[in-house]
Amino acid sequence: MKKYFPWFFLTIGIFLATISWNYISFPYDPTNTIIGEYSLKKINPLNDTVRGLFFIFFPLLFYLIFYLIYNKEFIHFKIFEEKFINSNSNINNLCIILILFSILEFYSLDYKNFLGSLDVHHEGTFLTAQMNFFDKEGIWTGTFFDYGFLGNSIGILFNSLFSEYSIGIQRFSFKILILLNKILIILICKKIVDSLDHSNHKESFFLIFTLSALTLASFYEHVTPFHQRIFLFLIFTLMSFSIILSKSNNIFILLMTGAFSLITILFYWDIGTYVNVILFFVLIYLFTIKRYSDFNKILIGIIFSWFLFLILTPKNELREFINQYLFIINISDYLIGIEYPEPFSNKSTRHTKALLLIIFSGVFLINYFFDNLKKESLQSKFLLFYLFISSIIFFKSGLMRSDTPHIKYTSGIYTLLIFFFISYYFVHFIEKIKILKKTETFFKNKKSLFIFTIAVSYLFFFQNNYLAILNIFDSSKNFQMITKINDDKFLSDDYQKFIKTYKDLIKDENCVQQFTDDNAIPYLVNKPTCTKYYVNAHIIQNWTEENFIEELKYTSPNYIVYSSKINWFKSRNNAPNADKYILDNYYLFKDLSPWLIYKKN
Repeated sequence: MKKYFPWFFLTIGIFLATISWNYISFPYDPTNTIIGEYSLKKINPLNDTVRGLFFIFFPLLFYLIFYLIYNKEFIHFKIFEEKFINSNSNINNLCIILILFSILEFYSLDYKNFLGSLDVHHEGTFLTAQMNFFDKEGIWTGTFFDYGFLGNSIGILFNSLFSEYSIGIQRFSFKILILLNKILIILICKKIVDSLDHSNHKESFFLIFTLSALTLASFYEHVTPFHQRIFLFLIFTLMSFSIILSKSNNIFILLMTGAFSLITILFYWDIGTYVNVILFFVLIYLFTIKRYSDFNKILIGIIFSWFLFLILTPKNELREFINQYLFIINISDYLIGIEYPEPFSNKSTRHTKALLLIIFSGVFLINYFFDNLKKESLQSKFLLFYLFISSIIFFKSGLMRSDTPHIKYTSGIYTLLIFFFISYYFVHFIEKIKILKKTETFFKNKKSLFIFTIAVSYLFFFQNNYLAILNIFDSSKNFQMITKINDDKFLSDDYQKFIKTYKDLIKDENCVQQFTDDNAIPYLVNKPTCTKYYVNAHIIQNWTEENFIEELKYTSPNYIVYSSKINWFKSRNNAPNADKYILDNYYLFKDLSPWLIYKKN
């Protein structure tokens, strides 16, 4: 009964949280002028966040209370006991094997699969931003970044590698980042396994856990739980785990962990914000266990990095940096928010599943935290708590924009946590029934262990095509296929015709401006943008609209791409004055349906 009563109350908690969902409702701000789903439905963006948090934590609180009531013997001071465990040499070698196979998988990719049509909106945010960086004087004053300065301008890093930049190179660079994610996942899994004290079959557990985790980063999926944007969080997590698991830490690692407070913000507005919240929890942990030296060094890293940034960045750039950050934080929910459906309601299967998986990961964490009181270290428990808190923080993006890609994009961390618990309890289960006893001798033999790991890795990484590994011998040719291909190959015939016509029109222009969501247009015609607003969703009444009009007046382009088939964000509705200014000062010059080109009166 000790085991089942908490689950009973967990179910009651989920039931009560579901009933309470629609009762959690904050007043809508009538002064909001940003048009989106939230404004059309008169929904306060805070609703989804608070509802989601309540749905997760209320049942978990029920479970925790009744778990402790029925399992009082587990409440013990040893819960705060640190154990510094030496790394397992076998696991170190297994880690190397998995990393090598990840690299082999990368080199064996068939890049013909990545030659599809250009997504002029999403891919355009990267293509145009990096071009503006090279062609315009200012950073934030020259470009209003969608994801963040370095995130949108990731091309500048790869430009130095290839001495040029193209659509193909951009796609290739994203595959490199996925490879980096795979390597980081392996190293993070190793850190978690290193923190374990009790398990007698760490090698088996490491393989099961890590191979499961690697399914969360895919080269072939358009949206994968650990996609290319997550690499900064994974690097930060790896450094944090290294600090937590070591008595004596490298001062460089400590300072860099603190510096990630700034670095992540410079890359991505949202991920940077999430990392800073997680960094706060890391600092609290270090302070609580009285590791004041590590705490102070990380704090110095935070303060020093921001101090350098503040004194080295020109005032106008700094002002615009702050403006853009506050703008993205304040308007994102209203602009792109999609109401999170009530759990267990019609068409909410995916959304309910995501919330329940987070809850179950929390239940497993509670069980692990107390059941293994005498077995596992405080460090291992904090690492898993770190992942749990991170999963909820990152799920903010899924609560805000609850479409399939964002639900999937925010699922990686809690899924990793669930994979850990499944692997952990599975290994312990087969230990109890003594199945692994028969293989114990086999795994103690290093040669046998490595041969087995190589065989399993080969089957795992090349499961869909065992001959794909032969592509490695043509990898150079394969890389050139994607990096040397002409940009036109990614464009449809009608888009090529439009770009050619428009390019001829603006050959004498210094800059270009589109009033559509074709963010790639400036890149495709090889001209910087006339205003910093290359993503037109960011031209919003009472926020940035007036500044856009002023910049447009100053640069005064002769031509504007006024309309196309990609007008997703309803720019005209959110920017009526900008729309009026264009219509008052420009006339329809060319109808290249669906593209309309306007010319200055």
